[in-house]
Amino acid sequence: MKKIILLSVFVCIMSSLFGFDGNRKGFLLGFGAGLSQVSFYQEAEAGEQSMKSDTMDEIGFVTDFKIGYGINNRFELYYSNKVAWFTMESSIDDVIIADGISVIGGSYFLSSELNDNTWHPSAFISAGLGFSSWSAPLEDDSDAMKGVGFFLGAGYEATKHLRISLEYFGNNPSITSNGLTITTYSNAIMLTINGMYF
Repeated sequence: MKKIILLSVFVCIMSSLFGFDGNRKGFLLGFGAGLSQVSFYQEAEAGEQSMKSDTMDEIGFVTDFKIGYGINNRFELYYSNKVAWFTMESSIDDVIIADGISVIGGSYFLSSELNDNTWHPSAFISAGLGFSSWSAPLEDDSDAMKGVGFFLGAGYEATKHLRISLEYFGNNPSITSNGLTITTYSNAIMLTINGMYF
């Protein structure tokens, strides 16, 4: 197992050394930040009884991380972690919430000028599916909710290392304790600027 891990790390390092050539094909790494509009409600279920909260809307900050591989200059496949951070009022104090998804996603670039050897500015569409979480990471006694999440988006890459994206993600993380299940139904609209290395 250790040999497989070491080999994987070596392949990633070598890919990154030869991959940052300014074309989308090859290893890619991206970091992004921006603004989010999160809308959510929670549902509590115990046996046959259930209770639903009002829908709340919060504006917050979003972070975006990507690592993956460009199959060619048109299509990228990657792991992405997107988290909307915002403050939610509670009965005791304000709580910082991390509402996020960890997905396998892809982006498809639409420019008719693209080929495998040259980079051109291009609009793109993106989508991904994976896991979701809802947590209060700064609270000592907070357990994370887990669930399924997805995202859809579109954007534009104007220069080789800068993209702007408008994305939507939805999720439904839940947690069960002592027969009580709490589920958060959340969706967010995110506007991000991403620095890309490829």
